[in-house]
Amino acid sequence: MHVPCAAPSASGRTSTRLAGAPAPKGAQPRRGAAARAAAAPTRRELLIDGTAALLLLATPARAAEDGAPAAVAEPAAAAVDAPSAPAASTSGSGQQVYLDVKVEGQKLGRITIELLPSVAPVGAARFADLAVGKQGVSYRLARFDRVTESYVRCEGAKSLSYVADGESPIAGGDSTADLEAEMASPAALRHDAAGLVSLSVKEEKEREVKERLVAMRGKLVTVKTVAGEAPNGSSFAITLGAAPELDATNLVVGCVVGGMEEVVARLAALPRSKVRDEWFDKPFFEAGKAIGDKRAIVAEKGFNRPFKRAIVSAAGLA
Repeated sequence: MHVPCAAPSASGRTSTRLAGAPAPKGAQPRRGAAARAAAAPTRRELLIDGTAALLLLATPARAAEDGAPAAVAEPAAAAVDAPSAPAASTSGSGQQVYLDVKVEGQKLGRITIELLPSVAPVGAARFADLAVGKQGVSYRLARFDRVTESYVRCEGAKSLSYVADGESPIAGGDSTADLEAEMASPAALRHDAAGLVSLSVKEEKEREVKERLVAMRGKLVTVKTVAGEAPNGSSFAITLGAAPELDATNLVVGCVVGGMEEVVARLAALPRSKVRDEWFDKPFFEAGKAIGDKRAIVAEKGFNRPFKRAIVSAAGLA
């Protein structure tokens, strides 16, 4: 669209003429007002010229009359996100939960865990319920009671119910039958990488059953007792690497997505009691276990226990 440009006249005033028009030669007779109005473009003409220019800019170039094809802009290639590294070959991610950790009352940091309901639906729901704290059954104040070379363990909830009827509000209830069924499922994951979170479902070894005579109603009755307590399905472990020893006892329910180096690695570095494997006391310890000495059994429970108190100070949905 041609824009009128202004040029100063001999009298000092600005005269308006169309760009590209021939310059006047010599003295030109002054035109009347009607002639000047007829020569100047009208507002309608300016509007039409401007609209046409915009349409020419907006529309693609047309093919030439000789049949040359018009240039067609190729669509931009779609951006492809770089594939993210899978967390220990897990799939079927679900909601995330967090665990805030303190050591000797000082904040250590937060562990963020992504649950895997497609792998272990009951186990993942159980862990989420314990993180949220249904009816007071929670991981809050649970202590990290074992640190080994391959995993860190939290003792879990001491009780699964605080109501009068004794019914547990968490997924799976008081029984670990559903968790054991998921362990036997082909979808169950192995402890083959660092950062896996698993619930303790079975015992490492069968508990010893003892018989004793008890006087009941004037008679001696044989009563069978089992030493220790069976896992209630709330204790969990976080692997520091491959931990095949947990495959027979634990069910993988999630993986750590945050705080592995900042929190879990620092928990693993806590000083702890060592296993009695020195030559001068190991034989006596093994002999005590063989004869069922309770002192040896109690001492064994203290192995790999951190000297500093590390607890879950808070937990919930991330």
